[in-house]
Amino acid sequence: MIYGAGGHGKVVLDALECAGRQVAGFVDDDPDRAGGEYCGHSVLAAPGEWEAGRSVGFVVAIGDAGDRMRASDRVEQFGYELVTVVHPKAVVASDVSIGPGSMVLAGAAVNPGVRVGRGVIINTGAVVDHDCAIADFAHVAPGARLAGNVRVGERSLIGIGATVVPGISIAADAFVAAGAVVVSDVGEGVTVAGVPAKPLGRSGAAKTGGRG
Repeated sequence: MIYGAGGHGKVVLDALECAGRQVAGFVDDDPDRAGGEYCGHSVLAAPGEWEAGRSVGFVVAIGDAGDRMRASDRVEQFGYELVTVVHPKAVVASDVSIGPGSMVLAGAAVNPGVRVGRGVIINTGAVVDHDCAIADFAHVAPGARLAGNVRVGERSLIGIGATVVPGISIAADAFVAAGAVVVSDVGEGVTVAGVPAKPLGRSGAAKTGGRG
């Protein structure tokens, strides 16, 4: 089941189908969506309204990091498994560690020594070079590039087309704006933008990831 009948859910559906995985349908918290259809699949009520013990795994396809984290916790509280998705057109080194519920999408490259936490999105065409560590519920957006030994904290967003030079640490809940070039460490909850990237203030950052 795909949790989230929105734009990111559509991308995850494609990844699952390309990987030969069977998709039973969508679930969504929005009562106006439940009972309808999305991308040719039924949309059901969210897991809390299901009978316990159903034999099904979930991918939480929600772009917003906080919402993705809460939905993932909810799925596991009701006894369901979080499923990891790797698009067959992604390139993932054999020693990469990927946590439950994470998504590596088409055209992404994840190189040796990388550690990916729980509920992470490595989006279309993103590059994560050797020995990076991506913490739980972070999002590396389409076309973003992390050089070697970069650390990305929980719920942080690396925006579309951003570049992070080697050895940088990006703390939890930070937001790197689209197209930024990060050449120094980024503090917790800080937004940075520009070339080179400079702080713009504190942001509630992970919410800028774009809803699925």
